[in-house]
Amino acid sequence: MFAMLAQGVAGSGGGPSASAIFYLTLLFIFLTAIVTTVFTKWARDKCLKFFRNYHVTLERTRGQTTWGNLRVFSSGLEVLFDHAHTDAMGMKKTSFLIYGQEMDAQVLALFRYHDELDDKQRAARDRQIHHTFNPGPFRRAWRGVRNFVNTLRDAFNAAIGAVVGQYQKVNPASAVITSQGTSFTAISQTLLGRFANAYEPLLEQYIGQPVILEVADPLNPNNASVQYAGYLADYTQGYVAVFNVKHTADREVELELPDVDSGPALPPLPMPPPPGAPMFEMPTPLKMEHDLAVRIDGKRLKIQNAGREVMVVRRLERGGFEPLKFGMVLPPNAVLDLPARDARSGKLFVEVVRCLDVVAPRKYAIVRHAGELVDRPGLLNELHLDRLPLVPRILAGNGRKESK
Repeated sequence: MFAMLAQGVAGSGGGPSASAIFYLTLLFIFLTAIVTTVFTKWARDKCLKFFRNYHVTLERTRGQTTWGNLRVFSSGLEVLFDHAHTDAMGMKKTSFLIYGQEMDAQVLALFRYHDELDDKQRAARDRQIHHTFNPGPFRRAWRGVRNFVNTLRDAFNAAIGAVVGQYQKVNPASAVITSQGTSFTAISQTLLGRFANAYEPLLEQYIGQPVILEVADPLNPNNASVQYAGYLADYTQGYVAVFNVKHTADREVELELPDVDSGPALPPLPMPPPPGAPMFEMPTPLKMEHDLAVRIDGKRLKIQNAGREVMVVRRLERGGFEPLKFGMVLPPNAVLDLPARDARSGKLFVEVVRCLDVVAPRKYAIVRHAGELVDRPGLLNELHLDRLPLVPRILAGNGRKESK
């Protein structure tokens, strides 16, 4: 094709021939499609990438929980189960997938707890924490440049459009630019969008600082929220990440499960109540202990965290069987779903925790409170071109190592 291009251009004398223009236009269309596709395929939310290949718990908007190793794709998420699960129909399931079009409606929060990671994941998390809160000069400068580009993104887009338009006027014979000016502008905007950071001055000043993250309550999202304390690690247009350097357990409780293997099915959850209305009444539990409510739903046991503290379900012990390890986070009003026949008369070991890592969609989560006030006057500080407040003190040991 390039030989034909050269021949067409050389033989035209006064300008490119029709065949050369055709092939150049075709080549430009392919390049446009390749660049757009590659950048779209590679694009992954950087807050979600924090948890990629880690053992996490996924909480959905109605309190359902799924746990396992997380895989992040540009088109959705996949949670690989710790063990293959066989449902009541005898179908074997090894993972849970959420597609891109479902994430806004289903994903409420992702949790990572240090003690439930394997040795390799713990070491990787320690490195991640260090790089996040103690970045080198290049990382600081790179973030500052991306913040600057995002602040002036509209100006850059307008400038690119003006350059393309002016070139078309000055060189009307350049049919490729004339016919593909819109595609050229679209490519530039795509590259600029990937390069720029999702800059928000209100959040940027608290990067690395203690904050309180409010996440909508799964059962009453219009009128209540669950609070998580930690250090603001990062944010994007869609998600916000809050980390704690140290993860500590407050206490451990034991829950003895009832000796039942089936029962009546629970009614489906109603729609969330309107703003200001009280939450609907849940059916009376079979057992209520340590802020854990146990209900039977057909052949399933549902253990709900009815308190206001985050819990981690460590393992299930049952006479005559090997202990079953879970390693899943049970946030307030979330539900652990277990086969009743495999859990009857068992003992569930649960830890109440205060600190863990959270990534939540900004549709349901908001940084509502600051743990410490930060004063950053001036244009340079506003754009954060001079430095980033990423608090190297966190790992240096200044008495503020973990959030309370």
